[in-house]
Amino acid sequence: MKSGLRSKPWLIGGILIVVLAIVGGSVYWQQSRATPVKDVARHDNQVEKQGGLSTTTIKKRLQPTLSTTGIKSTQALTKTYTRQLESLSAGAAAKVITNPYQTSPLSALILVKTKAATQVTTEVVGDSKATTITHTIKGYQTSHQIGILGLYAGRTNQVKVTYTTKAGKKTTKTYTIKTAKAPAEIGTNTLKTSTPSKMSLGTGNTKLTFAVSSQGLTYGLDAQGQIRWYATNKISHVFKTLKNGHLLILTKKTTSDSKYNALRITDYYGRVYKQYDFSGVFPTKADPKKTAVNTVIHHDVIEMPNGDFLLTVDDGSAKYVEDTMIQIDHQTGKIKKVIDLKRVLFKSAYTKYDATSRSDGKLDWFHQNSMAYDQKHNLLLVSGRNQSMILGLNYRTGKLKWILGADQKIPASYQKYLIKPAKGTHFQYNGGQHAINIVGESDSGNVLQLEYYDNNVAVTRGDLTTSKQYSIGTEVRLNQKQKTVKTTWSYGKSRGTKNFTNIVGSSYQVGQGNTLIGFGYADSGKRSEFVEVNRKTNQVVFDVNRTNFSAGDWSYRAERLSLYPTY
Repeated sequence: MKSGLRSKPWLIGGILIVVLAIVGGSVYWQQSRATPVKDVARHDNQVEKQGGLSTTTIKKRLQPTLSTTGIKSTQALTKTYTRQLESLSAGAAAKVITNPYQTSPLSALILVKTKAATQVTTEVVGDSKATTITHTIKGYQTSHQIGILGLYAGRTNQVKVTYTTKAGKKTTKTYTIKTAKAPAEIGTNTLKTSTPSKMSLGTGNTKLTFAVSSQGLTYGLDAQGQIRWYATNKISHVFKTLKNGHLLILTKKTTSDSKYNALRITDYYGRVYKQYDFSGVFPTKADPKKTAVNTVIHHDVIEMPNGDFLLTVDDGSAKYVEDTMIQIDHQTGKIKKVIDLKRVLFKSAYTKYDATSRSDGKLDWFHQNSMAYDQKHNLLLVSGRNQSMILGLNYRTGKLKWILGADQKIPASYQKYLIKPAKGTHFQYNGGQHAINIVGESDSGNVLQLEYYDNNVAVTRGDLTTSKQYSIGTEVRLNQKQKTVKTTWSYGKSRGTKNFTNIVGSSYQVGQGNTLIGFGYADSGKRSEFVEVNRKTNQVVFDVNRTNFSAGDWSYRAERLSLYPTY
């Protein structure tokens, strides 16, 4: 009798195909799971062979410590003012303290008691209606510690305080507060244009134009270009409003330090709430057995949704700078995550980089200068000046999603990540750009509306025919699924080489349909210019020239921030 299987060869073939499919599929599935792991390990080894560091070593070298020096000083001063207030009697003359926390000369504190519980409204009388700064303090009290912000420098200020009872009875007192001249190192701020009715000044004109320092004094200007706030502690690059209304700044641990290694949570009065200190002691390029102190944080810090901070930093090696990000726990300062861009981009980007050089010999191949985070879609955007790239990363995995940048010197294996011009459009790719930000999204987060400052300098890649001819503030629409991009607005081209800035700069929406552009390094760093322009009409509604400032302290960014943040 013949076997049933032998009589049905098609069945044998079918079984063999199924078996092979199962076995082959299993092998493929295992390989597809294992390959990324092997690739990651291979990439890690490759980075470390080229002088990079392991994640463990990066964490060890960069781990900050918590400082209590500023906090203790703040607490001591607060206790002093509380005791002084307690000693006052209701109806007695108020006690006025200028610069109560010693680093904010254009602030004051008024201590006073009222017989009835009252709500307080303050008014710093300005030179015009648009420069008069008003603020109402929530709640009704009989014991008042009234904070005053927005005083003029170098004059006797008139400050009106209105006390309103729950029954609506108002009593107004006028206090005179004298301030010293602003430091000469701030330079000269010359008003070119001001149309306050079309500016975004906020409720009570509390929003100022802040000139964020590169390495020096950060200050705020009113609608007439007058200084209404500055800090005496030097600040470098980082000056951010946090969700709770506090400020995040990068400053020095001590005034005698040459490097900026204190990340401080403070406010416009100068009170210190927290401080993360970094050592910055890294091996030198000339002799890795020797060390030198470096500034650890370069250019940007953003607050994450859970309150942690994401920092752009050096990796701590003897070879590379400004190509790594770390997330630190906002409570403890512990480093929770490391993203080393050498492990994200192609090897030739950092092994064959020669577009710029540094006096210490280290490679600044990426030069990250700004970040933006979209929590809903777990998307991190990173701007790198020296690659003329904006990267889209999956923040959880650290994997690359797309590259906004010209296609020169991009290996074939990375071409799939490139964003192309939308069909039928011309797109000027970013060159040496700064200040990336997400201003809108649609199509479930697939389409992003981005703003950034395009320095328009072809560092590693870009259009050499237009490079260095002008710089612009710009907005683009980027489709992540189709990997296409289209310019929707820009301003600055008409200003030509006069406002070209080889480094630094910013471009931020500020309300009223306006964008504030900081041409920070105009005239080769001798001038900074702050321009508020309407995106629909391109009408300039505010324009200030800054000159005669300390060498190297050109304005890193121009930001429109409120002295009294709401939260």
